[in-house]
Amino acid sequence: MLRLLTTSLSASLVFAAGCMSNLISPSGGTHSSNAGNFKNTVFIGDSLTAGFQNGSLLDTQQPNGYANLIAKQAGFQLALPLIAPPGAPAVLQLVSVGPPAVVRQESGTTTGRDNVTVQATDLAVPGHRLSDLINRQPTALPTTNEDIITDLVLGIPGLAEGKDYSQLQWAEDLKPSTLFVWIGSNDALAAAVSGMTSSLTPVSQFTTEFTQLMQALQSKTTANLIVGNVPDITQAPYLTPGSVVLAEFSASSHIPVAQLSAKLGIGAADLVNPNGMQQIESILAGKQAGPVTDSGFLTPAEVLTVQQTVDGYNAVIAQQAAAVGATLVDLHTDLANLHDHPPTINGTPTSFAFLGGIFSLDGEHPTNTGYALVANMFIDRMNAVLHTKIPDVDVSAIAAKDPLFPSNLPKAARQAMPAAAGQSLDWMMQRGSQR
Repeated sequence: MLRLLTTSLSASLVFAAGCMSNLISPSGGTHSSNAGNFKNTVFIGDSLTAGFQNGSLLDTQQPNGYANLIAKQAGFQLALPLIAPPGAPAVLQLVSVGPPAVVRQESGTTTGRDNVTVQATDLAVPGHRLSDLINRQPTALPTTNEDIITDLVLGIPGLAEGKDYSQLQWAEDLKPSTLFVWIGSNDALAAAVSGMTSSLTPVSQFTTEFTQLMQALQSKTTANLIVGNVPDITQAPYLTPGSVVLAEFSASSHIPVAQLSAKLGIGAADLVNPNGMQQIESILAGKQAGPVTDSGFLTPAEVLTVQQTVDGYNAVIAQQAAAVGATLVDLHTDLANLHDHPPTINGTPTSFAFLGGIFSLDGEHPTNTGYALVANMFIDRMNAVLHTKIPDVDVSAIAAKDPLFPSNLPKAARQAMPAAAGQSLDWMMQRGSQR
């Protein structure tokens, strides 16, 4: 059994459908004239765009994100809001590959930004939903984890200059020539974290907010817009298939699978989150009565609801991207293809499983190799639509030095690791009444 010894500190992940977009804005303007102009490039979004990895926003990891890789390949400067060790929150470390694998969280608290004078142009904030990107501003007196991470990215040096700006407001203020927008994963991921589809942002709300975002960027900037859609978050190893859970716990407890399934209330087709894994251990230890509560897993019907909601988000994204002449990057399809047909890199097969080379220790965010693959999804789409000639990231070279790539792990880690989740409960998304 994968025992990932962490606290509830991480941030958001992960992966839906869309259609092609037009290059020229139907309303005219100067947006299309900036196609391929990366002189002043800005990124907005969530943890995926921030370069979040192994449960942390950390200066040694942020440069490995897809945004910085694109900047390197296209030859433009990108200012990252680099966060001092042990990161925000503290980074996860692989203690033992097992099996079972053991992950722990570093101790301590970050001192903040490495350089408080740098104005970030990668403005993405871990934990942000679409509504946060539009509205959430830094505060001089942060009281929640989400406030803290927002301040670290958006409030420095902005608050000192009297600019308590949201991501959208900064995107307008910085007057970008090119603007990358990838948001919405947390609007879906909330259901995986909570185990309840009631946590999903309603498609009607998402429609209103994304339309507002695109219209604001079209009317208040001259940026060429590159827009990513939402992946299928149910494919991430943050969620463990019930069949795997039952097989593992049956082997360790010597309780037959059918009997164990009845005791836990978990079926083979369910997807279990880290909360559910903790509950199972407590139930089998006699510390908690069964079955696992609704917060610990998604049923097949709930998984379908999440996927259909993501499809709804992506229909809106495709429609609104086309309306403003943005280039749409269909990450939902690209990542689904990657899930179904994972590549063999440097002679080593990869997968979406834990320690499969694509996802980092939190089960939600890519490894260095995973981010390189995502960067190439953006680059290939831009080259096709904008006729840029940006060279792809050398994924093989990245994988060769990636500490979490399977061939770089001790041999034991490469022996049929189960598709289990990283135990990280997105602290920025546990907001409750913290608004």
